[in-house]
Amino acid sequence: MDHASLPQRPAPAGPDTDGESVRHERSTGQNYAIIALLVLLVEITGLAYTMVTPVLSNIAAAYRSPDISWIITAVTLVGAIAFAVCGKLGDIYGKKKVALGCTAVFAVGTALCATAPVLPLMIAGRALQGFGLAVLSLAYGLVRDVLPRRLIPIALGFIGTGMGASTIIGPLISGILLGTFSFRGVFWFQLCYAVVVGLLVWRLIPESGLRAKVGVDWLGAALLGLGALAFLAGVGMAKKAGWVSVPTLGGIIAGVLLIAGWVAYERRASAPLVHIGLLTRRRVGLPMIANACVQFALVGNSMLVPMFAMSSPEGGFGFGSSAFEVAGFLAAAGVSAMIAGPVSGLVSRRFGPRAGLAFGASALTAGATLIAFVHDTAGILLLSQLIFGIGIGAATASLPNIIMHAVPADVQGVSGGMLNLVGSFGSSIGSQVLVVLLLLPGATYLGAEVHYAESGFVLAFLATAVCGAVALISSLSTGPLRGQHTL
Repeated sequence: MDHASLPQRPAPAGPDTDGESVRHERSTGQNYAIIALLVLLVEITGLAYTMVTPVLSNIAAAYRSPDISWIITAVTLVGAIAFAVCGKLGDIYGKKKVALGCTAVFAVGTALCATAPVLPLMIAGRALQGFGLAVLSLAYGLVRDVLPRRLIPIALGFIGTGMGASTIIGPLISGILLGTFSFRGVFWFQLCYAVVVGLLVWRLIPESGLRAKVGVDWLGAALLGLGALAFLAGVGMAKKAGWVSVPTLGGIIAGVLLIAGWVAYERRASAPLVHIGLLTRRRVGLPMIANACVQFALVGNSMLVPMFAMSSPEGGFGFGSSAFEVAGFLAAAGVSAMIAGPVSGLVSRRFGPRAGLAFGASALTAGATLIAFVHDTAGILLLSQLIFGIGIGAATASLPNIIMHAVPADVQGVSGGMLNLVGSFGSSIGSQVLVVLLLLPGATYLGAEVHYAESGFVLAFLATAVCGAVALISSLSTGPLRGQHTL
């Protein structure tokens, strides 16, 4: 059904004065119930990461494979394309309808992950889970279309807070489930969550009345997706075949050529997936690079910290932590990130959004460098996570403000979508490159557990620190922004 069974007063006779959508009159309680359900729906996006990264070592051991990079890459790669394409489909066919479709595909993928007997099927399930990432943009659209204008900032704030909360709650739930069931319990939980929330959204959330006659850039999405897939597959082959092998170079070259073809096509497309012209502007392109680096570092930290902490001390490092104990480290980063977001806003208000990004990138670099060189006690690891979380929170909070001040109002929506797209590809590249570095010195088995070399962790953590430094340089090189002192 298009509209919720929540009792509603008669709708106005026509569109709102802003021409956006017809908003039905509801009680305050009904509107807040809609907000709560949208927050729960968007949590699918966060839980796809935060519940899985603490059990990566267990997945590697279960499938007897130290290379688990595609467990993360599959989600981020598919999610990047789905985010852009499904957002357009929502504008055409209805945001609620498409969001429920994405949730259903996510649920199918989750069921496959929970039952997959071999690693390739697990990766296929994770790829299907990537469609869940698209619900974020669709939920933002529903907020804008169906809620009273006075509640839109409140709703967006709750959604942002909920996404931050998943970085704390997700690892804790994983730790509890892993101790009782196995890593598969994590996916069964996600499946139940998606089904229950999906049914509630179908029953109670109204559909947007807004429809747009826009085109979907299917060819652009295909070129970009295939190019990224080929490039990342080539990078992944380097772990086994070496960097100068035919499979590695062939994949990388094919990926570069496809992406070059995508760039050329996007310049001529009538409804492009990405506005290439905006990316060539320093005030837009450099923040995009910074965002890719920040997301590279974020996914790297969420992958590496659990694997490091859970490593058996018999190998000379690590703490043999349980998944629940690992959740404490990740939760520390999540808490400091949630605190740093508003602090970054204050810094940005006083000194401009570039200052917020510079502050965050500096903290990110410091936290990653600390753990790379000093990691022999749990206290130091915890301290590094607190510093790293400050960096992530400050940087991610400032980047949308930078884009908002860098472009005219009529392309801010497009630029925001590009920021998310580029960030997703940063995560995809990070999950591949970091595992390549992690496996560079080799991996062994201690009983049933995969054991990576300490030097591999050092290389991987240093790579996240380098990304922080690149984000810092980008923030300092962006140049003046329009009205940067009047947020």
